[in-house]
Amino acid sequence: MRLVIRLLLFFCLSGKVLAAGQVDSTRNSKLAILAKKMHLKETELEEGDYEVRIWNKCGLCFGDAQMLYRLIKKQKSFTVFKYIILSDQRGFRHATSFKPTVPVTDNLWSRLVEQGILTLPDQAAIHDQLFPKPQKDSTWTVIEADGSVSVKAKIRQNRSVLISDGESYYFDVFSATGYHNYGYSNPREYLKAMPTIAELQKVVGILDELAPAFNSTN
Repeated sequence: MRLVIRLLLFFCLSGKVLAAGQVDSTRNSKLAILAKKMHLKETELEEGDYEVRIWNKCGLCFGDAQMLYRLIKKQKSFTVFKYIILSDQRGFRHATSFKPTVPVTDNLWSRLVEQGILTLPDQAAIHDQLFPKPQKDSTWTVIEADGSVSVKAKIRQNRSVLISDGESYYFDVFSATGYHNYGYSNPREYLKAMPTIAELQKVVGILDELAPAFNSTN
């Protein structure tokens, strides 16, 4: 009986790992297709150059993304664009691009790099911090003054929060030598619940750095 249970657990866990890989691959494929529909041309990158795309996906909206930040950093220039993407039940309709409403300088890029925009891991890397495993409560016996014995217990409280729907952010990082991607679901809401997780702090920090550059856009 124990062997059957272990086998069932193994296949369940294996299925979850496989499904996660399939979802990640499907996500990247859909965003690549969307980029082509938006006519985003590939940027020619030399050593030290980067292009970063930050896709924003609303959980209950049509389409694979509703907004995109596109950052292109070259040796002598740094440009940022914002795209509002419109889709309906039939698929992608069109995208409108916006230029920053305030001057954008290399200082912004430096702050984004400090936040880890080029190197952050995927949200899967902090899974155990978001959803910690329950710990065993500790107990001990105490002999009271009257000779009686009592059992004391220290109850551990692990905080775990599950947030569904909401919005997600997917990061594509292109360079002359490689490609890196990662994603975070509901980073602001999780940060409110888990304010000490460094990766969430950095993701929200990146978004907070970019938002003021497009104050007058939707």
